[in-house]
Amino acid sequence: MMFNKRSRSPGFYAVALALLAILGFFATADLPVLGYLSAAEIDRRLVDHGWLLGEMGSPDLVVLDTRPREAYLKQHIKGAVSLPVWDTFGESPRADLAAPISKIQALFSAAGIDQQTRVVLYDDGEMINAARVFWILEMHGHRRVLLLSPGFRGWQAAGLPTDAEKVQPRLRQFLSHVAPDRLATKLSTRLAIDDSNVVIIDARSEAGYNGKKSDARRKGHIPGAINIPFERNFTPDGKSLLPFKELEAIYSGVSRDKKIIAYCNKGRQSALTYFIMRQLGYDVSAYDGSWFEWGNDLQLPIEKTGQTNPATADSVPD
Repeated sequence: MMFNKRSRSPGFYAVALALLAILGFFATADLPVLGYLSAAEIDRRLVDHGWLLGEMGSPDLVVLDTRPREAYLKQHIKGAVSLPVWDTFGESPRADLAAPISKIQALFSAAGIDQQTRVVLYDDGEMINAARVFWILEMHGHRRVLLLSPGFRGWQAAGLPTDAEKVQPRLRQFLSHVAPDRLATKLSTRLAIDDSNVVIIDARSEAGYNGKKSDARRKGHIPGAINIPFERNFTPDGKSLLPFKELEAIYSGVSRDKKIIAYCNKGRQSALTYFIMRQLGYDVSAYDGSWFEWGNDLQLPIEKTGQTNPATADSVPD
């Protein structure tokens, strides 16, 4: 089954191009733009315990623990550096959005990362936090980033080396090279509603998509979005991602010649959708503001019924 989009209006599309050009100029002025990885380059960006054990101690490798700092100080993978996912978010009143470039550069520089560093990310195992930092790094142009699976719970259960000592990395200079195609904004998402070349994916639960629950003032979803809940990417026990072929089947209704915008409630769950669709070879961006921003803006359109991926519609938890 292929998912269809409504045809766009030529006049609206012309305005869209102009607005996006203006937005792109102000968003990236004075910043170098780095091309993102091709599908071939990004294939198999998941690494396992055996791979990491073999690479530990490499001078160009930094392992980042994206869990809360308190969890890191109790126990972490030996040699890992603490960088909680929440450190990559902005400040109030827009703490739901990614931090500004200046903070991101300082954060990753302090973690010992520059553009030549290989970065391995992990969390407890749910992969949401690690995937969010993966997206942040890709959005800022970092090309050498991997996710560890299983995460720390699996590492600890296997009796692999852990430590409670805080690691002090050597300071490096991380420079942001913004990749605009990795980031969707409220404006670009609004314009995408009428663009037949873009597919919007809602990674929330079916209840959130259909307007039965919401973290925002309004209930529903972005018009034209299709619902592929992020939980369906996991095995039944929720402990690991499905095999590659099964993930391909889940997203098979989405054409690879379309641009993809993924969103959820506040940009964490859809970061996993972003990571998986990058693995599968899609040209995908993440809408940082997600439903929390969209659903609280009374000027934006919403729907409460739409297309749910039949491969993912059954038994989705609220």
